[in-house]
Amino acid sequence: MRENDLNTEEKILLAAIELFPVKGDMTTREIANLAGVNVAAINYHFKSKDNLMKAVEKHYSSMLYDIQNEIINDPSTTLEDKLIIWANHLMEFMFKWPALITVVSSLILQDKEYNPEIINKFFRDVELKDKIQDIISKITGIEDMDTLNYKYIQLFSGVLGPIIFQVLPMISGMKGIFIDFSLEEERMKYIKNLVTSILDK
Repeated sequence: MRENDLNTEEKILLAAIELFPVKGDMTTREIANLAGVNVAAINYHFKSKDNLMKAVEKHYSSMLYDIQNEIINDPSTTLEDKLIIWANHLMEFMFKWPALITVVSSLILQDKEYNPEIINKFFRDVELKDKIQDIISKITGIEDMDTLNYKYIQLFSGVLGPIIFQVLPMISGMKGIFIDFSLEEERMKYIKNLVTSILDK
């Protein structure tokens, strides 16, 4: 690929990444205007808007996964704090970029063969799961694998539930949720309670 082609492709992707948190339903013209290219350039480099959205989804999912790994591997934090910081970051990330959920759902519906990066990273790749279960095992002394699997599922579900609870109404424009998990104080109270219950033998 020629150097200017690569630069144009990068400009388009960076523009889509910049627009994504603001509006997941951005048009190709909005992306093109921000990138300083014409709409035809998007079709030339990515073939379709869906392909561009797949590249954006991969960017955000990989970024989330890498940061999550950094948190779990951080030697300066206690084992329990790793779980609390991990859970808080995952929730905070999804509240900051709620469009990721709708974009992934839309891409799956339109392309049955599409494997979202977020699914590959968090459900098919067991490395992060194993690290979290190892932390739970070290804190609780639990070695039974079934029990550790249950604990991990409870922890992950306990984080995922509020994300869905908060983000779906947010996307649809609803207000008046009785617990606002986008507020850090409310979120941290919930997360600390969740982690304490998971670490209870």
